[in-house]
Amino acid sequence: MSGESPQGGGRVHWLDGVRGVAATFVVIHHIWQTVWPSVAPVNLGPWWLGWVLYGHMAVATFIVVSGFSLSLAPARRGGTMSGGIGRFLRRRAWRILPPYWAALILSIAISALFLEPNLSAHDIARTFGVYGFLLQDAVGSPNPNFALWSIAVEWQIYFLFPLILLIGRRTSFVTAVSLTAVVVILAHAAAALGGPLDKIYGLTPQFLALFAFGVLGVWLGGGDRRGQIRRPLAGVALVAFGGFVALAVTQGSEWMVAQFFWMDLLFGTGVAALLTLMYAGALLPLRRVLASRALMWLGLFSYSTYLIHEPLTRLFYKYVFGPMDLSPVATYGVSLAIGLPTILALSYGFHLVFEAPFMRTRSLSALRTMPIFRRLGTVADGLPPLRRSWPRRAES
Repeated sequence: MSGESPQGGGRVHWLDGVRGVAATFVVIHHIWQTVWPSVAPVNLGPWWLGWVLYGHMAVATFIVVSGFSLSLAPARRGGTMSGGIGRFLRRRAWRILPPYWAALILSIAISALFLEPNLSAHDIARTFGVYGFLLQDAVGSPNPNFALWSIAVEWQIYFLFPLILLIGRRTSFVTAVSLTAVVVILAHAAAALGGPLDKIYGLTPQFLALFAFGVLGVWLGGGDRRGQIRRPLAGVALVAFGGFVALAVTQGSEWMVAQFFWMDLLFGTGVAALLTLMYAGALLPLRRVLASRALMWLGLFSYSTYLIHEPLTRLFYKYVFGPMDLSPVATYGVSLAIGLPTILALSYGFHLVFEAPFMRTRSLSALRTMPIFRRLGTVADGLPPLRRSWPRRAES
């Protein structure tokens, strides 16, 4: 497959499959939470559905994949960013912020109109300001969408990514990632002291380490020793995933949620090892599955799915599936059978309107030339001026 080494110029297609699986699992997890709402950290659903509780691990997977995918291009240039840090941040903002802001507006509208109609204008304004500036992990406000917290975390990680690359170029990427992990563990220890430092927990510092694990995976999987690292990496992945499952079974969900910092690091290590193995040319059957048409299609709009699914799951449960008065298991089954495809279809439509245009173009001027925006402009030009459409007020 093209793009299987840093020296290649193609796209690593199976990464889209990873994104598609992760996004779909997050939807399944949040549908489950609407049926058994008091689930975190206690599992009130049937034991055989207990694995669905760990939707947080899909978010950890996204972060590892983000570090991995964003490192592919710098790895081809010896660890440097094309155009510098400013260009990187502008391209990231162009890519993630327009659909994010559209999803924020949609989420606030759904919350204010259908889910929490008692929200005050002050609450709505505060939510829009906090979430609009991606400060939700540091500043409290009403939450219109329980999936948007991680977008703020990832946005903040982007500003540290150039530093990881710089340290990696001047020393080694093993050193850079090791230093990142040490800083993250020290931050966690500081947060445990309480007081003002407790706010560090809201920043989810372990996600910076997971991002760095993804960065390291590109250099390990695409290096000259890629064949020699396959067996050790397979052992790392087996120990990480096996350890996570063993702890979940023996310790239970309450303990696992309380230890999410360490569980994120454990699970993220397994994900990074797995990505590195596939990038190094191993696990061909898994790569073929992840690069299948269905999973790549899910991955195409996985960001849109992640952005808008959560308020939709609550909306559908409140007005459609909850009133059916079925047993919880039956309600969950119906929600998956009907709600999941509906959410995916709506997410794909959202992707076409609010995400795809910003993926295909890199500037506002180019965006205006796209067919969808030319048609919207034509429609707008054909409308009468707004002031002429108002009826005149009768003179008294």
